[in-house]
Amino acid sequence: MSDIENLGRKGGCFMGFLLFFLTFVVLVVSVYYKNFQLTF
Repeated sequence: MSDIENLGRKGGCFMGFLLFFLTFVVLVVSVYYKNFQLTF
C-alpha cells in the first residue's frame, strides 16, 4: 500500500514540475517574441 502512495506523490511532484517547466518555457518564448517584435 505504501508503494501506491509513494507513486502518487512522485506523480504529483512530476506533474507539478512539468506544469512549472511548461509555463516557464511559454514565458521565456513570449518575452523573446516581444523583444524580437520591439527590435524590428
